[in-house]
Amino acid sequence: MSTHEARPALGRRIAAKRRSVSLRIPHVSLTARLIILVLIAIFPAIVIQAYNEYELRKARETDIRQQVVQITKQFGEEIGELREGARQLLLALAQLTPVKLQESDACDQLFGSLASQYANYSLLAAADTEGRVFCSSSPLSYSSVADMPFFRRAMRQDGLAVGNYWADPATGRRMIHFALKFDGGAGHAAGVVFAGLDLHWLSEHLKERGLSPTSSILIADREGNIIARLPNPEALVGKNMRKGHAEIMDGNSTGWEESVGVDGVTRIFGYVPPALPPRDFFLSAGQSKAEAFAAIDSATARGIALIIFGLLAATFAAVLGGRRFLQEPISGLVDFATEWRNGNYEARVKVQQRGSEIGHLGATFNAMADALGERHAAQKRAEAELRELNATLETRVEERTVELAKANHAKSMFLANMSHELRTPLNAIIGFGEVMHREIMGPLGIPAYKEYAQHIHESGMHLLSLVEEMLDLSKVEAGKLQIERVPTQPGTLFAESLVMLGSTAAAAKVAVVVDSDPSSWPMLEGDPVKLKQVFVNLIGNAIKFTPAGGRVTISSETDSTALRIHIRDTGIGIRAEDIPLVVQPFYRVNSALDARHQGAGLGLPFAKSVVELHGGILTIESEIGSGTTVTITLPLPRSADAAA
Repeated sequence: MSTHEARPALGRRIAAKRRSVSLRIPHVSLTARLIILVLIAIFPAIVIQAYNEYELRKARETDIRQQVVQITKQFGEEIGELREGARQLLLALAQLTPVKLQESDACDQLFGSLASQYANYSLLAAADTEGRVFCSSSPLSYSSVADMPFFRRAMRQDGLAVGNYWADPATGRRMIHFALKFDGGAGHAAGVVFAGLDLHWLSEHLKERGLSPTSSILIADREGNIIARLPNPEALVGKNMRKGHAEIMDGNSTGWEESVGVDGVTRIFGYVPPALPPRDFFLSAGQSKAEAFAAIDSATARGIALIIFGLLAATFAAVLGGRRFLQEPISGLVDFATEWRNGNYEARVKVQQRGSEIGHLGATFNAMADALGERHAAQKRAEAELRELNATLETRVEERTVELAKANHAKSMFLANMSHELRTPLNAIIGFGEVMHREIMGPLGIPAYKEYAQHIHESGMHLLSLVEEMLDLSKVEAGKLQIERVPTQPGTLFAESLVMLGSTAAAAKVAVVVDSDPSSWPMLEGDPVKLKQVFVNLIGNAIKFTPAGGRVTISSETDSTALRIHIRDTGIGIRAEDIPLVVQPFYRVNSALDARHQGAGLGLPFAKSVVELHGGILTIESEIGSGTTVTITLPLPRSADAAA
């Protein structure tokens, strides 16, 4: 076989191998693919979160190391001050005459007195060059300190010497000694003065630093014996911790280490070896690693929880979104094709995401279906529209005819009612004018004519008020009516209204009885012109709809908040179903009784609107044949005390 023949055969084998591999790949649904994409998208966030946590812990560990070293150095400065205080005390003791002369009795008494002033020292004492104790602040169970490390160090060196941890075998008191060689004269050493620092006092002093329960402070002598340790000093003071720490204790530099403390807690420690100031002490301050990283661990846990929550939420969204945006639209396309295959040519694809590819596909299917039935549907629509027009034409004509009839009736009623309303004050003007013209009561100039002239003027003003009332009512309906708010005496307005309607009541043979004196009514803030219009309208209505021999009764009630005026008549009354309607403009009750009493139908609507603009309420109670009671409730201005 030639090379050219071999190459096509090789290509066919590779293609066949690829097809066999692709056939072995299991079917993966769209939802599963979305979930895989979500996992791939979230994976970088998980990596970034893990890296951030690593860097955060690394930076926190560096901060903690620096902090514990700094705290240990500050702690060393405090111990240095304590050491310097001991040196100053021992220098002062060495200068005392009983010490220089080694006078035991005087020295014991003096040291005992001084020891009571220094609570941090459990012992003040002095020994000669042979180590024999010749002076002490309290009785001792031993007489020589020659073999004690602090004595030997003090005799070998100049300056302050520090001993090791020591517990008094007699009293059990634990202490560490500070010692200082003193000169007896001629440059020769005469002995050593020493003080025992009370380790219980030292532990209590360290507690004042306010350490957290998992932090620690440790002081050890140069041999590794613990002389102070927080927390739990009782269990650890006196134990040796040199094992495992010899290298750092014998070193010449500060540093840090991470280890398990003597109490079993893992801490990050800062340390100062005995070779460095304040010298002779190994100092260490530690912070619990768990406490130091508690905030980071908590943040890490929250981060992991959020990642898990986000992963679950994203997976749920992928499943829900895959079903909503992929599976359901594709199923809709399949259902559409099935319906058309079965002969349902009215079927359409329900397109929900018009901007998506599947939405475009569904819209294309619908356009195809619409094009097939468009001509037939257009013809049907035209026929239906024609039938609808024919069916509704007569109805629309009837509706317009009824509306025109109602408008004509309303116009006729308005003209009839207004002519009657205008006739009443005109009759008063004409009647009083005729009396004066004919001089029926006597020649002009007598007081009665002056009163009649006043009535004519008031009737003319009332006529004007009717016109203004119509204008005001139109303003009410347009929401443009405004009222004044000035101090007003409603009783005066009411009395004037009664006088104005006196002749009307007399002519109608209706008695008007006032049970309460209007002059006693309290002042209120309102519009006197509008309120008088209201009173005239309501009293006039009561007289007008009360038959001859009837009675109109005026009464009132007053409390701290409102004035209530009741206008009761014994007239024809109003049916309960008509009460809400009589406060509508131009409404008249269609009854034989009401037909005898003409009116514009503006009084009650106007009165109700004005009362409500004053912040009040107008209510009506009535019964056919028993009369009507109209109650006006007008709010009173708050008094100074109430306002305060």
